[in-house]
Amino acid sequence: MNRTIYLAGAMSCYFNTEQHDYPKQWREDVKQYVEKIYDDITIVSPTDFYEIGKGHHNTESEVMRFDLRMVRESDIVLVNLKDLHNSLGTSDEILYAFIKGKPVIGFLEDEVDYENVHPWKIEQIDRIETGKDAMKNAIDYIYRYYVDR
Repeated sequence: MNRTIYLAGAMSCYFNTEQHDYPKQWREDVKQYVEKIYDDITIVSPTDFYEIGKGHHNTESEVMRFDLRMVRESDIVLVNLKDLHNSLGTSDEILYAFIKGKPVIGFLEDEVDYENVHPWKIEQIDRIETGKDAMKNAIDYIYRYYVDR
């Protein structure tokens, strides 16, 4: 059964920093991992449509409405929890998916950052993978529990 996964995670907090490529890079890493192993998962990455600082949009409302529409149309949300406390948009995407009854699977490579995740967000996320290979473990979990049925 084919499933669509929306990739949520902080973006604007990296603009004009040394990590400006991070939002796009981790999403590309997800795509590459999925393409190697799973042929029945479609990835929706907001950075394929809008990128901070690239001038692809006229208003922030346009971006917000587009991203939330993609969350609504996706089956599952995979969220990178790194710097979640700096990303109101990611927080909204998690809440929106939660309200819509969509599975939200989070990952966080650095376990120390887990304490920065607000308790309400933890309650809105179905499962959180942490530590080394957290991203891959989250994707494998999604496949086992939501795709391969």
